[in-house]
Formats: sequence, C-alpha cells, structure tokens
Amino acid sequence: MKSTKTLFRLLVSGALTASMLLPSSLAVYQAKVKADSLYLRSAPGGSVIATLSQGTTVAVTNNSSEWYKVIVDGKEGYVSGSYLTGTTATDFSVGSGKITCSSTVNLRSEANTSSSILTSLSNGTAVTITGVSGGWYKVSVNGKTGYVHPDYVQVSSSSASAGTTASAPAATAGKVSCSSTVNLRAEANTSSGILASLANGTAVTLGAKENGWYKVSVNGKSGYIKADYITTSVSSSANMASYSGLSAKRTAVLDYAAKFLGVPYVYGGSTPSGFDCSGFTSYVYKNTVCSIERVAQAQFDTTTRVSRDELLPGDLVFFGSSAYSISHVGIYVGDGQFIHAPHTGDVVKYDSLSGSYATRFQGGGRVIFD
Repeated sequence: MKSTKTLFRLLVSGALTASMLLPSSLAVYQAKVKADSLYLRSAPGGSVIATLSQGTTVAVTNNSSEWYKVIVDGKEGYVSGSYLTGTTATDFSVGSGKITCSSTVNLRSEANTSSSILTSLSNGTAVTITGVSGGWYKVSVNGKTGYVHPDYVQVSSSSASAGTTASAPAATAGKVSCSSTVNLRAEANTSSGILASLANGTAVTLGAKENGWYKVSVNGKSGYIKADYITTSVSSSANMASYSGLSAKRTAVLDYAAKFLGVPYVYGGSTPSGFDCSGFTSYVYKNTVCSIERVAQAQFDTTTRVSRDELLPGDLVFFGSSAYSISHVGIYVGDGQFIHAPHTGDVVKYDSLSGSYATRFQGGGRVIFD
C-alpha cells in the first residue's frame, strides 16, 4: 500500500511540475513566489523595493538572466528567478498603463488575434492592467475588460512605494576573475588611466553597471572594471529570499551558498575565487555547519542517505552512474531546485532536479539533523 501511495504522489507531483514550468517564449507571463518571502529590488542586487509573500503572482517581463524583471501592484523591479515558479492564475494586480501605438489598437475578448474586437483604443489611452493570460495583458478601460498584446502597452510602474524613499543599494560583493591581473580604470573605457592592477580573486564592492563596465571600490580606490572580469554575489546581509520553518543551520547553509552565485567553476577549486562541485559544497558546510569530506564520492559515503521524497533544504544531492561512481554534488534548496558548481565554463547557479539530473540522481545526503 505504501509503495502505491508513493507512486501516486510521484505521478501527481510530476504532473503538477510539468504544468508549472516557467515559459520562455512569451513576451510576458505570470509566475508566483515560491519562497516564504522574496525581495523585489530596484536592480539586480540593488535596494529593496518591497517584500513579496509566498504565492504572490507577478508579471515577468524579462528572464534573460538569473535576475528576472517583474511587475506587481504597480511596482517594477528584479527578483531571483530561482524563487519563482509557474502558475495558472491569470487575475492579479499588475498596475496602470497606457496604450502605445501609431494610431489605434484593438481590445480583444480573448488573448489572441482571432477573437472578437470589443473596441479600438487610441494611442495614449489609460488602462488598468488586471492580469496576464497567454502572453497578453488583461486590461480594464471605460467599463470594458479585454486583452491587449504587451507590445502595445506601456506599464506605469514605480521603483518604490509612493511617499517612501528607497533605501540605499544593498552592498553587492564581487570578485576579479581573470587569468592573472586586470586593470582598474579611471573611466569606463580602455583608453582611460590605470589606477591599479588587480589580481585574480581580489574582492571588490560593486556599484552601478554602465555600458558593460562595473564601477567598483577596492582598497580605498574607486574606478571601473570590464564586467567580463567580475563575478558577483549578493552579500549575506542582502538575502534574496527568506524561509520559515527551517532551522537556523539549514537557513545558514542556503544563505551562505547564495553568496557565491556567479563564481566560476574551477577544476580542483575550493575557494571563492573558483569552485568545483565538491569544493563548493565542502566550503559552504565548513563555514556554516561543520566540515565534511572534500570529494563527492567521500561526501556520499559519509553522509546519511535520504530519498528524493525526504529531501530538505540544506541536504546534499548526489549524481553519478551508480552509488559507487558519484561524479557530482550540489545543495538542495527546496521545490525541486539545487545550487551547485556545474562544470568548466559555467558558474555557481541554481538548477532543477529534472532531466539528466533526475536520471543521474543517486540520493540525498543529510548532515543536519533537527
């Protein structure tokens, strides 16, 4: 009976997961927050505009990087895409907007060009955006509710709530990533004066990003470095999400691991200047909970086995061709996601426990018992 229930749960879970996948081809789509709370920021790693509670539906307008640009309740900002999941909800508060077109655009009864035309809206017409469906905005205007393609709607959004002042940008940490050294320039171009030469792995504090260059501060100097030579991570005081119901140890592991998002994969690496998979997991655990073995197979052999159904955020996840041939490891963060250092040419990032990772999954490893 137990195995039957487990199979049913897996089938239902699989069906739900398939239906909740985030789309990538739509101009705009809806998603919901899957963390207990998620910071909406003015820019990637920037000041906090609002805190979004679990289940909040947002309109995603750009997902070209790990930071997704979203709009909700008249606020436009950035959140970590790792903490969003798909949703079938179509009605939620996006904000106000106006029609932008050469002359007029049709308000449709459904989210497609084959549906009936309710009215024609002229350029500049103010609308209230009440949801998203099929890549179209659902809008209300002059007592009518219908659909307009996002190409013809300019959303009126604020980066901070009316009557409040946005806080100063959250400190964003970065590290120099180069073969030997890179120049700190006086201006954002290669013709300007050289203020200093920075070695690979040098820690810097990041400012604004301008035309492919970061403004940075390091050792009392402020200047510019080409973004190609910088890896970034949000400081521990500026977490992207928070979780309730987790122990302090598990929360510490998740928060500390997130600090290294964007750090490059380096074979044999076990420091913030570059990690391989087990170098990353061992470094995170050593600095939060306890020391664990350095190599993936040894980590697998010395931790307590847990099944996929039993995984908790902060557990290790192992991959390989068999339990005796573990070739990869990461840290489970919940909702079928894990954080890891994947392979040469990639960086520390979140991935889904699906596809080839699901096929190669050999089990979880528990270090934290609470």
